Amino acid sequence: MAKSLNFPDIRDALARISRGERATTQSLNVPSLLQFWLWGSDANELCDRSKCDFHLMHLSGMVCTRVFSEAYHTVSDRIQVVPSIIDDEDVIELTDRCDIFLPHFYGDNSKQPTSSLVAEKCLVANNNGSKSQLNKPIDNQTKSDQNESIPINTRPRTGGTTVVIKVPGSVTLQQLRDLVHAVQTQWPLLQKAIESSGTREQQLEVLQVVDRLVTQLFVWFGYYLFESNIQEWQADDKEFVDSVPPTHALALTEMGIKFYLNIFFVLFRLLFIQRHAIAVPVRSTNASTCYPFSIETFHVEAGVDDFHLLGMYFDIPAGCLLEYKHSYSGYYNNVSQCVYRHFPSYKRRIPVQLSDVLCDDAPDLSVLPSLKQIYPEIEFAFEDHHFFRDVAGVRVAVLLSPSKLHSHDPNQGHLNPAHTKQSHPNLAATSKRVSEKLQAHLTICNDGVSCSGDNTVVEGARSMKTTDWFWFAIGANIYLINTKDGVASSGSCRDLLTFYLSLLHEKLR
Repeated sequence: MAKSLNFPDIRDALARISRGERATTQSLNVPSLLQFWLWGSDANELCDRSKCDFHLMHLSGMVCTRVFSEAYHTVSDRIQVVPSIIDDEDVIELTDRCDIFLPHFYGDNSKQPTSSLVAEKCLVANNNGSKSQLNKPIDNQTKSDQNESIPINTRPRTGGTTVVIKVPGSVTLQQLRDLVHAVQTQWPLLQKAIESSGTREQQLEVLQVVDRLVTQLFVWFGYYLFESNIQEWQADDKEFVDSVPPTHALALTEMGIKFYLNIFFVLFRLLFIQRHAIAVPVRSTNASTCYPFSIETFHVEAGVDDFHLLGMYFDIPAGCLLEYKHSYSGYYNNVSQCVYRHFPSYKRRIPVQLSDVLCDDAPDLSVLPSLKQIYPEIEFAFEDHHFFRDVAGVRVAVLLSPSKLHSHDPNQGHLNPAHTKQSHPNLAATSKRVSEKLQAHLTICNDGVSCSGDNTVVEGARSMKTTDWFWFAIGANIYLINTKDGVASSGSCRDLLTFYLSLLHEKLR
């Protein structure tokens, strides 16, 4: 088993990179580094400005860009060459299955450019250098219509010109920013396509394509991160480049580096937890009678503040909160600041009624605030939470689902389909055991037996003071995190809470 990574490993890797050497070592490979970066570092750590403007999360992300790039190269390849991780077929699959638009991945079919670089320069000129801004939530944005009669590798342009989908060999800084913005704002569409893909294997196939897209953007950013002489035609995003002494060559600013690292940190967290989360048993009967708890009107009313809080986290694109915290370090105190920065005319959601909460297809956003009132020992956590716990007075990082990480195959991307079929070691037995006890317990509740009699363990669980469980809200999704075991569970919040109660019931027997 590889040893745990720590700060000296990251520091040594940065030193090797500065000398032009490879960053990858036996212990510093893609799975171990990605796990350490996402769950072993604190994204909200304060920097000691007298020593460094970046903390461990930022430094780990910098190393990740180089290690990811090296993973797609042979030893003899030059590290400066940016590898091609995503291809035209991947983009076609995403645009067709997810109904998304990826800017700068299109070329003119009427006159083929001599190189992808020329094509991208033309697209930059057509775009007039406009900077991407978050003007409104994705649900209110219009999407380009698709015509089934058009060949699968082409899409119509507004002026009637046919364009062909073509992944460029390189992008400018403004194009990179546009693409990152597009992935952020359209993540709900990606998530919807993943969840509606049928079997678990099919879901992981779509997830793998999304992972390759995000990884391609990440290594493109890594090229600019370590480039000390960015060309003028590449530096079209003037906000994030500056002349650096003594040569006064163009390079990324500290603000630009943090901007991208913060967003990629959250996007890779989304991919990681989507890949490793374990689905809990699903209840298919009427929601108002099948769960060992009941939601009343006063729960809904008491959860209004939590409803508005969750609503704001759901309405901002993934990564925007963490990016805001570092852009305005020392001024952040509430998520509403980030919301109104991106959506100046933002209006809070209309509170739900009890009937809305009790319906079978009620979304988690409507139900979870009431469940928080019933079982307040499960705390809220959001996209930047560190998931550390104290062990003998020492802060220890919780690495989610470490047993499911496998050796990395550069040819298959970070989400190798051959590896996705392996389930959690104890998942089959645990699911069967839990579902049987849940069924017996829920049958008692459905038969009208008082929960205060045979259900004393539930009352005892409510009075237990524990910090091992979190509702993790990230990318408009809800997961149940057990920091003691380092496992993330997925499903509807009512099923997740029932699963939580069944585990407490088993523990207290």
